[in-house]
Amino acid sequence: MALLIRPLGDFNKKKSSLLQHKLKQILSNSSEHCCVVDLATIHSINNYGLVTLVTLHRIAKKNNCNLYLINLNDPVKYYLELTGLDRKFNIKQNVKNVNYSQLVN
Repeated sequence: MALLIRPLGDFNKKKSSLLQHKLKQILSNSSEHCCVVDLATIHSINNYGLVTLVTLHRIAKKNNCNLYLINLNDPVKYYLELTGLDRKFNIKQNVKNVNYSQLVN
């Protein structure tokens, strides 16, 4: 089974902190090996969003969970590429492209 996260609206400091806290809480109390972050409703991203994604990646890895980003729009893709974070994340076009059986190395 996979954990699906669909943040709504833009990331801000409060939403970022809440999302990080929730993911830590969920992963520490479960055995999920796959976490999918659906960014379809995120139309822009700033430093809070980037830091949140990096932190989510770190939390997932610490809990032996693969983190996938899906449904990125062009502005979000642009900032991930600009910062080099596109190489850090496992980015897929949509949920059909996610490999649920692959475990974290």
